[in-house]
Parts: sequence; structure tokens; C-alpha cells
Amino acid sequence: MPQPGRVTRTGDRAKRRFFGIIFNVKLRLFILLALVCRLAAADATTDMPVVRSIADLNAAANAADGKTMRFDITARITQPGIPGKRSFVAEDETGAARFGTNKSISHLCPTNAGDIMRIRGVTTHSRSRVRRFENDSTEIELVRHGTKPKPIQISGHELYDREDIFQRLVAVEGIVHDAFRDEIDPLYSFIVLNSGGVIVYVAVFSESVTRAELDALVGSTVSVVGIDDENGLGRRTMIQRLVCINSLSDIRVLSASAIDSFDVPPLSEPTLPRGAMLSESSRRRASGHVVAVWNAATSALISTEDGELLRVDLRTPPAPRYGEHIDVVGLPETDLYHINLTRAIWRHAPGKPFAENPPVDVTAEQLVSSRGDVTVKNAMLHGRAVRIRGVVRGLPAVGLENGKVYLESGQSLVPVDASSCPQSFEGVTAGCTVEVSGTLVNDTENWRPNRVLPQIREVLVAVRRPGDVRIVSHPPWWTTGRLSALVGALVAVILGAFAWNVALSRRAERRGQELADERVAHIASELKVVERTRLAVELHDSLSQTLTGVSMGIDAALDMADAVPGELKGQLMYTYRAVEACRTELRNCLWDLRSHALGESDMNAAIQLALSQIVSRTAINVRFCIPRDRLSDKTAHTILRIIRELASNAIRHGRATSLRIAGSIDGGVLRFSVADNGQGFDVETAPGVAEGHFGLQGIRERVERLDGEVNISSAPGKGTKVTVAFDIPSAKMDEGENDE
Repeated sequence: MPQPGRVTRTGDRAKRRFFGIIFNVKLRLFILLALVCRLAAADATTDMPVVRSIADLNAAANAADGKTMRFDITARITQPGIPGKRSFVAEDETGAARFGTNKSISHLCPTNAGDIMRIRGVTTHSRSRVRRFENDSTEIELVRHGTKPKPIQISGHELYDREDIFQRLVAVEGIVHDAFRDEIDPLYSFIVLNSGGVIVYVAVFSESVTRAELDALVGSTVSVVGIDDENGLGRRTMIQRLVCINSLSDIRVLSASAIDSFDVPPLSEPTLPRGAMLSESSRRRASGHVVAVWNAATSALISTEDGELLRVDLRTPPAPRYGEHIDVVGLPETDLYHINLTRAIWRHAPGKPFAENPPVDVTAEQLVSSRGDVTVKNAMLHGRAVRIRGVVRGLPAVGLENGKVYLESGQSLVPVDASSCPQSFEGVTAGCTVEVSGTLVNDTENWRPNRVLPQIREVLVAVRRPGDVRIVSHPPWWTTGRLSALVGALVAVILGAFAWNVALSRRAERRGQELADERVAHIASELKVVERTRLAVELHDSLSQTLTGVSMGIDAALDMADAVPGELKGQLMYTYRAVEACRTELRNCLWDLRSHALGESDMNAAIQLALSQIVSRTAINVRFCIPRDRLSDKTAHTILRIIRELASNAIRHGRATSLRIAGSIDGGVLRFSVADNGQGFDVETAPGVAEGHFGLQGIRERVERLDGEVNISSAPGKGTKVTVAFDIPSAKMDEGENDE
């Protein structure tokens, strides 16, 4: 049973129950679907064929119509797994294969070479272009410990020719030509071996390898023990086979390189003929003066003791300075003009004083010219000191050390590389006319077997020192760029002024409309006051007078009905109370029409004004902390009527001498209470409508229309407190109800 005065929200409960049923149904369907999918996947895995040997596994994976399958293989570990890679290599009597592990069983990845393991899993399609399938291990079990396997000794030719050693543990010997960290994946390092005239690449999967350790291997004769594997690193698909090792401990140095890295044979013509394929040759040494540095200080041009020009591509910066005499060691290659050294290192060396030649004045047409559809480059000026004048048309976007400056000379653009001394272009801006001195460089490709004639990539001027750049004239202040900026600024100002005027116009129009609406509302309010006064006068002169007469007649009849039976007196008493309630209600209506309480901007003042007609000697304490603008007129009128009815009952029936009225808003719920110190009453046995008491029933009906609740707390001799709570109705809803 609902409590008295409390409105039950059966509609909300029904909605919540309905949505709860829908949610439970969806959850059960989702769980059922997941179970079905899991059972289907398990059935699909169970139906796959199972292979028991590595040979069958490799054969099925390499087949043209290869399908996913399960495997259950017992094999010996030849290359254990390492943290981060989660893969290992194992072999049985039929062959060898690489197996992978996922994160869930990565802790089971074998770590000891020679252990006999039982490996179970499923093959999956590979994302690599090389392999069609990958072996994904799902269960790994140690069968027994074993001895470390012995590698198969092979040569460089056998690495590429023999298929029976694929993914087997092999040992290959050779001379280390180069060693460096991978520029794509820093977890890897590469070692380049010359094994019997064949280049062999060794991949080291270890992040702890340092550059010093790699440099120490260059020039040494070593033996590498690792897995003969296919290349799956980055996109270097042209390297088909390589040897994979897990650390530098898999490399054994047979004969170390010379203590002095520069103790290598000198670069000479008889041993290195022009046009030969030089990549198989060992490292060579040369000496000379530096005449140019470019390409972000990674390339240098050296004039050797016999007057030859030698381009040097450095392994690591820094580069030597212009005019220094150095020794350089690197791998020889040729561009069909000169012999060059790549992956080179250098050091300062004593030598003859540098004889600098005076620069030759040139133009862009002398460096690069067009003959029909062919661009002709002047190769005869390579390595010569030149001087060129032009207008700066292009500056590097980020730092001079990483880019080039472009000079417009005649109809061509000439690149100027100042990476060796970027301070030479300080103060230079686009549009300056400058005179640049430097070394002319034909940056040429090295020869490769598939390239008939190497091309000159670029003809540039390499600045030698800061004083090589001289500003001839600065650009005029009034440039096309500045003119465009000025025009753009003026257009922006005009558009801003236009937008400001439009905004002011709209604001003035909106403010005028607001003032007009306020004036109309004020006039409508005055008309309502006049109409209310007229109705109050008419009701007072007619209905109120009549009801007063009826009340006086019934009062007299009660005085003369002492001899009448009790039933008649009771009926007359009920009629009297009904008429008295009608009179009270009419009086309240008349007061509402004449009262200005609804016009008060403060609810405390409105309550005081509403109670001024019924309270005389009773002390009233009002603390109504609800802003008036949060309440519509209808809601405020209902609150005032309820408070006035409760105050009237407390004074008239409860003989109260003190009233406390309080109100507040909690979220979207409005609560207010009226408490008195009167006689109180028993809430359960209190007289109601049947006995002619209509006050509390009228209050409950008003609150029910607001979808709220009333709580009455009272006891005989302890006063009464009535609390009312309801959601604040929106103004639009109120207006809609009033219109209806």
C-alpha cells in the first residue's frame, strides 16, 4: 500500500523492469554466441591434419595449395630463444624449422641449445613476402636435456647453393669488411663477411651491441656460428640468405685485425684497375689534403699526393676541415672517373703544406647547360676552386647544416653546400645578391654491375670557410612577399570591420526586441492586475455575501437544535464545516486575486506577504533558500497556497505560537517544510473528509498534480511538521498546461 500523500511512479518501475529484461536477454544471447564460436573454432582446429616431422611441416607449408595445419613434433633446439624475439630454431632427423611463441607462453621459450623439446601448435599465414606460413607454438614441453649441437662447416658459396642446410646450425669463416647498426631496426646489427670471394651477411639480434665492438671486428678473420635463414628483416628482399646469431659471443676471432686500423695496403692503380668491381676488395689506405666537404659533412674530396682526386664517404662524423692533411681508410669503389673510399675512417697526418689555388670565375651555364633534351655537366672543373655570383632563391627550412642554399645565376639554379661551415650564410636572406667561393664538386654515383655508366647526381659548390660568402647587395625592402602580406593585412582589417558592424547590428536588433518584449509583458501584467481586482469585487459582492448568510443561518440552527436528535446535529455540523471550508477557499481565492505576493522577486518576502492576513501574534521564521526565478508562477502559487493552508491549520486547530518555514533545492528536487509548536495530533486517527476536514486532503491533491509527495510528522502535544517534495517542473511545461 502506498503511504499517505506519496505518489507512486508505476510507469517508471515498468520501464525499468522492461529494459532489465531486454538487457538480460541480450547478455544471454551474447554468451551463447561466444560459446558457439569457441566450439566452432575448437572443432575446426580438431579437424586440421597433424604432422609429426619437420620435413612434412616444411613440405606442406611450401606446397602451392598449402593449408593451415596442426603440428606435434619432438626436436632438438639448435638456436634457443632470446627475450624480445620470442622465436627459436629446432631440428629433428628430417630437417630444421623456426618456431614462434606468443606472449602467453613466452616464458616457456627454450633457452638452452641441445635440449629435446616437444612442440605443439598451428601453422599460420605469414605476413612476410618470403615465407608462406609461420609455425605458431601453443605448447612447449621439455623432454630431456641434451648436448649442444655441432655446426655444419660451410663456405660462402655453399650458403647460397645448398638447400639441405637451410635453417640448420652452420659455421662460416671470412674477413669482416664492415660492421654497423641497422638503420631500420636498431635491435639488429649487420656484419659483412668476405668468405672466399662471396659476400655473406650476418644479422645480430642484440640491442646491447656497441659501435666500438663492431668497429673492433672490421678487418678480422672470424668464424660465425649461426642459423642459415632466409631474410625477413625490413624490406631488404634482395638479400635472400643470411646467418642469424643472437649475440657477438657466437663470433670467434681467428686472427685479429691490425692494432692500427690504418695498417692496411695503400690504394694503388695496379691492384685496383679502373672500371673493375671493387666491392670484393679489402680495405685500402690513402693520404691527401681535404679540398671539399659536403652532404651534411658525411662526404669529403681529397687531393692525394700524386694529384688524384679521391671521394671519401665517411662512416661516422665528424668530417675533416678544408685544407687538412689526413690519412683515410675505407672500402674502394669507383665512379669510372676516380677511385673512391666508402665506409671510411680518417685521422690527422703530417704532410706537405697545402697549396691553395685561386678561384676561377664561372657562371651557371658553364657548370650545367642544356642541349636539346640533354643536360650537359662540366666534369673538367671537378675539384677546382670556383667563384660564382647569384641571387639567393632558396634557403634550407631547418638549419643550414642539413640543407643547401640555391643561387639563381642567369637562367639556372646552382646548389651551394655549406654544411661544413653553416655560419658562412649568417645574415643572408632570400633575395640577397651574394658572391660564393668554393670547390666545385660533381657528386657522382659509384659503379655497380647493373649500371653501365654512373650518373652525376648533382653539380654543387662546397663552401670551404666562413669568408667564402660575401653579400654584394641586400634585397629591396618593397618585395612581392611584403606587398602580398600588406594586401592580406588590409583585407583582413576590412573583413574584421565588416564582421564587427554586422555583429553590432545584430546585437542592437536583439536588444531592441528584448526591450519590446519586456514592455509587452509589463502591459500584460498591468491588465491582469486590473482584471483580478474586478473579479475580486464581483465575487465579494455576490457569492461571498451569500455564503456568509448561509453560514450564519446554520450557526443559529445549531443553537436551537438542542432538542433535536444527535444525527441531525451531526449532519448540520458537517454542513457547517463544508460551508466554512468553501468560505475559506473563496477567501483565499479573493486574496490571491488581490495579493501582490507572486510579483515579489524573493520567495521569503512572498511567504511573509501571503501569511500577513492570517498571522497576528504568531512568531514566524522563514528561511526559504530557493531563487524566485527558478519557479514558474503556477509553481510559486501552489507553494504559497500550501504554506498558507498549513499555517492556518497550525494556528486555528493546533493553537501554535511559533512557525518555522524552510525550503531548498537538491538537484532537481524542491523540498520545503512547515513546522509548528502547537498541540499536534495523531496522524493515523486524524479526522478527514468524512468528518468535514478538507485541509490536508486539498494539500495532498495539489502535491499529486505536481507528481510529488507529502510527509506528515506529528504527535499529540509535540507539534507538527509537514514536508513536501516534488520535481521542479520546467517553465515550458507549465506554460503548455496553462494554455490548455
